[in-house]
This record gives sequence, structure tokens and C-alpha cells, in this order.
Amino acid sequence: MPKRDYYEVLGVAKTASPDEIKQAYRKLARQYHPDVAKENPKAAEEKFKEISEAYEVLADEQKRRHYDQLGFSGVETDFGPGGFTWQNFTHVGDLEDLLGASPLFRQFFGGFGFPTEGGGPSRIARGSDVELTIRLPLAAAVRGAHPTIEVPRSTPCSDCQGTGARGGTAFETCPECHGQGQVRRVQNRGFTQLLTIGQCPRCHGTGRRILEKCPTCRGTGRLNSVERIEVAVPPGVEDGAVLRIPGHGMAAGSGGRSGDLYVQVEFEPSATLRREGQDAYAETTVPLSTALLGGEVTVATIEGHANLKIPAGTQPETPFRLRGEGFPRFRGSSRGDLIITVHIEIPRSLSGHERDLVREALGAGPRATTGKREPIWRRRSS
Repeated sequence: MPKRDYYEVLGVAKTASPDEIKQAYRKLARQYHPDVAKENPKAAEEKFKEISEAYEVLADEQKRRHYDQLGFSGVETDFGPGGFTWQNFTHVGDLEDLLGASPLFRQFFGGFGFPTEGGGPSRIARGSDVELTIRLPLAAAVRGAHPTIEVPRSTPCSDCQGTGARGGTAFETCPECHGQGQVRRVQNRGFTQLLTIGQCPRCHGTGRRILEKCPTCRGTGRLNSVERIEVAVPPGVEDGAVLRIPGHGMAAGSGGRSGDLYVQVEFEPSATLRREGQDAYAETTVPLSTALLGGEVTVATIEGHANLKIPAGTQPETPFRLRGEGFPRFRGSSRGDLIITVHIEIPRSLSGHERDLVREALGAGPRATTGKREPIWRRRSS
């Protein structure tokens, strides 16, 4: 069964604000809670997973931008080979006040690195993402490219295995959160209780407290470096598209997972071509004689030049289509066309002989005389 558009799944417009997306998700989460939809809890669970996948993408500014640009292919690398799973869901905090300690909440999120009412492991730390922009010639949108870029990044310190502690062992379980990485606070407000969950201020979410810092990385667990990476830019990529390279961002330290590298692709503008989707547009000017009698001219294409046949009697601003000379479809086999608008060059001046030839060819009659006329009074007296 084909996947539905994420905006359609949540029932929001593509221009929806983050708050509107969140409200729509919370409303659907209440509706498809299996404890509520008891007639068909299995279908409700599948629906709940579908809306959570949509929310995971649309609630994240970067993922939403990639989805808007490239569709499902723009976010497929954010999930595993089998697609979205509950391990990919990073917005559990938006649901806990709704689901509380229900069996559904423990079933979906317990054991996946999210704290639940019954406790559990803290979420694995993750390093920051890195964003870069590369500029390529327009022809790379047709053939693809493999540029090598230098990426500033941080890598786990080998002396402490990324823990930040001397020898990788000089730490203890955080006494504040007892290794959970998060702390809970309960506030009584009349007849209700407000439960808030936040990152542990003492261990910063790691669940451990360093007793002695590693002298090599000074307790950060990371070392700065520059990495040379070859970026695979596939044919058909749109200008401004963002490519994701997992694991090549900043290291998290303390044994966490590295962030990702996002590379935005920009194409150098062309003086002779413009792009609209898969099609390319260009202009050329031909002499009046070629437009009248027909002929062949050479025109610039994305990758070089091509011959364009001009039939006799071509009118000004006539568009011609060179099929298959446009841009390829992203991850597809089809290719757009090159549309060339023909302008006709009109001579600014002609010699007398040239004027006679044009008049004769166009049936405009002989050239008008230019001699002086005899005065009227003289013609009358004769």
C-alpha cells in the first residue's frame, strides 16, 4: 500500500505552523489511542504509528524542509532500511502527558531509550549536525558529480573512548538522576499534579558524572579535526536540494552517536540557460534570410552544443523543442526537453539595391521616384 503524504496524514496544510502541526498530532493521538479505539486496537496502533511518523518529519524543521524538497526520498535515510520504527521517534515528550503510564506508552516507548513511568535507560546522546553548501556547474545536474569537501568535525577521543573521563573509567553513576539522564519534577496545583521531565543538570543527560577529566580532550570526549569526504550528488538534483550524510557531523562524546552532515547543493547560474523543473529554456537569434529561406543554426545545450533546423517561413518568437536535452528526473530514467525561443534579426539599414530586391520579393512594386515635382503655377500656364 503506497504511503500517504505526511500533511494529508495529519490533516494540515503545507503552510501549517509548528503549533498547528503539534495540535493536529495530539488530537489524532487521543483519537487513535488503542485504549480508546477498542473495537479494532490493531488498526488503531497502525494508525498511531502512521501519524507519529508524519509528526516526526513535519515537527522537525530540517526533516520537513528535506521532505518538501524531495518527498519521501528526502527523509528515507533518517530511518532504517525497514522504514520508520519507534526507535526513530524523538518527540516522546509531546505524548507523555497524554498517555501517561498506559500500557500503550510502555509498549511503544519503553526499552527504546525513552524514560517511562516504570523507569528505563536514558536516551543515547547525539552530536550536533553540520551544514555546508557546495556550488557546482549546471552540467552536474545532468551527469551528477562526486566533489570532495573538507568538513570540520569532532571525533571521539581515543584516550578516553569518548567518555571524557581519564582512561575511560574515571566516572560514576550520576547521583542526581541515578543514571537515567533525566529528572522528573511534580508540582501540585489544586486537585491536579503537573509532571515535568527535563535533562539532568548535573550530568547533562549522560547518566554519568566524571570524577577525573581526560587530559587529552579536557573532559569533552571529543577532538577537533578536518575530514575530507566525497559527496555523491545524483543526477536530477534540484538547485537548493539538501543531501544527508549520516554520521559525519560532530561527535557526541561520552560514547554517544555522531551527528549528521547536511550538504546543500547550489548550481552556478548560466548566461544562456534557465531551469524550470526538468526542462531547460534558452534563446537564439537567426538572420532574416534564415527565417525566410530556412537553414540550420548551432545552439548551446546544457552539456555542449546541438544543431537546430529552422524551417522556411519561421515567425519571430517561435519556440522549438529539442527532446531529451533537458534535465533528468531525480532518481528516474526520463529526461526533460530544451525549449529554444527563436528571435529574428531585422537589418537596421539596406542599400538601394537591397531595398529593390526586397520589394520585388515581397511584391511591393517598383521603387518610388525621388525627382522634384514641377510647380503647380508652371503646369497651369502651359
